Amino acid sequence: MNMMIKTIITLAIVMTGLVISGCTDSEPATKQQFNHTLPVVPVAVDVNIGEALADPYAHETIRVTGIVNQTIDVTGYTYMEITDSTGSLWVAGYSTQLDNGTEITATGNLQIEFASTQLGRTFDIILFADSVSDGTTSVSNSPHGGPHGSGDIVTCDINVTPVDGGTRIEDIQSMSAALDGQVVKVSAVVVINVELIDEYFLTLDDGTGQLKARCPNTFNVSLGDSVVVTGSVMTDVDLGNGNCYEVLLQITDVE
Repeated sequence: MNMMIKTIITLAIVMTGLVISGCTDSEPATKQQFNHTLPVVPVAVDVNIGEALADPYAHETIRVTGIVNQTIDVTGYTYMEITDSTGSLWVAGYSTQLDNGTEITATGNLQIEFASTQLGRTFDIILFADSVSDGTTSVSNSPHGGPHGSGDIVTCDINVTPVDGGTRIEDIQSMSAALDGQVVKVSAVVVINVELIDEYFLTLDDGTGQLKARCPNTFNVSLGDSVVVTGSVMTDVDLGNGNCYEVLLQITDVE
């Protein structure tokens, strides 16, 4: 009987060892990759102002035409109230000069209950415009390209010392394929800062090269600032409207 018990215990130990060995010899879990796929830019649907006001969530992106009643300029963009035969709608577009009475077509996304801290008021429904056209020329395009993407530029000799564990911009550019989806830390100067409604679109320079970056406006970033940013490297990024980037940094932290 004792021999039988010893045999059973020995077999149990052997089987346990095989199970443990089988677990450790299995294929390692696939490394989770950073998902940097940006949303597909939807096709704009033509609506009148009445339709937009009646159901703001009917379409992801709309195109609406109206006559400018009034404009209000604030830092970075312009509020425009437009009217057609069905109603009036406020539009927030990038800074532009428009005369009252001008007919414009605005394309973008509707938002309800938007509180403007700069104006100290809340809009029941407002259109955040990616583009505004007066019918002949585009007067307020996406700031990722064109005249609104240039803005004020810092021009000086830049030679930033990298922080410990940091990555130089020239290395990000040259090794972008290997760094795609990886988190990096970059010490640089903000040489271009385009202020959008909910983010900054930056150009960073550390003396070895320049890098485009998207930064939430929850961080305080100004033109000419020396910053240490942490973010994920993204490659072959298409932001729509013909704005494509071989390398783009999505910032998640600013020091």
